[in-house]
Amino acid sequence: MDTKSKKSNKFVYKSVFLLCVVSFMATVLGIVFSVFLVNSNGLIRGDFWALYFPNDYHSTYLAQVWAKNEAELILFRNQISLNLGIALLCAAVAAVSFVYLCTAVGDRDEDGKVILKGVDRVYTEIQLCVIAAMLAAGGSLFVKLTLLALHDASPANGLLREGGFAINLYEPSVIAVILACVTGTISAYAGLWMCMSCIRKIKARRFVKQSMIGKVFMSLFETLYSGGSLMRKIMLVAILACLLSATIVLLPVVLVLVFVFMPKRVRKYEEIKNGVNEVRGGNLEYKIPVTGKSELDRLGAGINDISQSSKTAVQNEMKNQRMKAELISNVSHDLKTPLTSIVTYIDLLKTEGLSSENATEYLDVLDQKTGRLKQLTEDLFEAAKASSGAMPVKREKVDMLSLINQGLGEMDQKIKASGLEVIVKAELEKHCVWADGQLLWRVFENLLGNVLKYAQANTRVYIDMSEQGAADNPKLVVMDIKNISRQALNIEANELLERFKRGDESRATEGSGLGLAIAKDLVKLQNGWLDIKIDGDLFKATVMLEKAG
Repeated sequence: MDTKSKKSNKFVYKSVFLLCVVSFMATVLGIVFSVFLVNSNGLIRGDFWALYFPNDYHSTYLAQVWAKNEAELILFRNQISLNLGIALLCAAVAAVSFVYLCTAVGDRDEDGKVILKGVDRVYTEIQLCVIAAMLAAGGSLFVKLTLLALHDASPANGLLREGGFAINLYEPSVIAVILACVTGTISAYAGLWMCMSCIRKIKARRFVKQSMIGKVFMSLFETLYSGGSLMRKIMLVAILACLLSATIVLLPVVLVLVFVFMPKRVRKYEEIKNGVNEVRGGNLEYKIPVTGKSELDRLGAGINDISQSSKTAVQNEMKNQRMKAELISNVSHDLKTPLTSIVTYIDLLKTEGLSSENATEYLDVLDQKTGRLKQLTEDLFEAAKASSGAMPVKREKVDMLSLINQGLGEMDQKIKASGLEVIVKAELEKHCVWADGQLLWRVFENLLGNVLKYAQANTRVYIDMSEQGAADNPKLVVMDIKNISRQALNIEANELLERFKRGDESRATEGSGLGLAIAKDLVKLQNGWLDIKIDGDLFKATVMLEKAG
């Protein structure tokens, strides 16, 4: 849900909340005013039903009143009916708005869980006491102040008199009205606020857990039952069943509990037994249903964890076997290619002799291939040392931005020859990290070399440097290198960090497939992280190192 929708929902909720408070107060006020009008009229002597059923009172004094003041009593009855009708309408509005508040209260997070607020941490018993106090004490005070205001404002000679019903407002009655409104508003608002908090806790399933009684029972349950051994639990249940069944009244209760809970435990045991058989048969995908926190549920969850761990171990072993096979194949291919060329050109030199006009060309090729073989061998040794952690590391304060600018300067000719445009963006003039300068330079050299080998010609390469962490205390320096790949990257990002893996599956480039793997291990030796992300043809390498203050 977007921000605008959330603000709109909050505004609607607050408006309905206020409407519920006002309509509830109007309901009470209408009822109080109607009762006051009936009771304050000495002619009808507080008999409400006589207004609507006068024929039942012919033998009383009220029959004489009806005979003398029938027209006025009818008007008075209509006024009472109007007041009660308005009170009934306000009650309906209050009820509908309360139902809406109960359904709308409680914002949810991304996982669908109800978000609790500060007031929800108050014990449930305290909240219920506040609700009761607002309804009883606050409501009683509101009614008394309202009756006091009406009594002070009404004429002394009753409501039925010449000129009709008159209200005389003066200072004491105004003060009583103000106090009644303030008291009623505070009581209704606080009571409804606490009600919504209780509803929110019910939705979050925290109503009992957040109560003092619930906490005491949960603590006793954890101490006596959940925290003990299985034997203790069985003994406690057996003793409790014996005590309860010792009385004729509670014996049926025990029998009902046995017939209700025992079949569930038996079914749970059968599910666990079936799950063990499935896992033993090699079906590591099977999951035992876990619906609670009982001993059998925990046992089922433990078996599920074991099967998941076994499944993960099997997958990792299969992946390792595949990687070993690919590693042997790739090493063989990368070593065989230059060796084949060397053997071929040596044979040509033996055949044609050093005096041949092609001898110089053959020697150039031999030099190129031997250099390639030497570089591949050095990369293999470096990868082995980096992954084993045997490489010495001397961490010191290093300006990461200065180092990357130095690397770009040394590779300037190669960058221009490739047609790439490198754009460096940094938040600060210096980004210092704790790292080994030589190893960090080797990381940058591998990453920039990777860009030169595989980036699309005549495109831009972005190098962004920033700091992450709290605004007043950043902990990490982050460098992102982004470029567009020349070849389609139909490969998972994590696979590019494996040894001898290339985005160029045809292996037509001069890369060994060890650059990123070596860079990752070197960054890890410096207590940092290297991450790779692929989005279509966009290749992004991220280096994160600890900031040096």
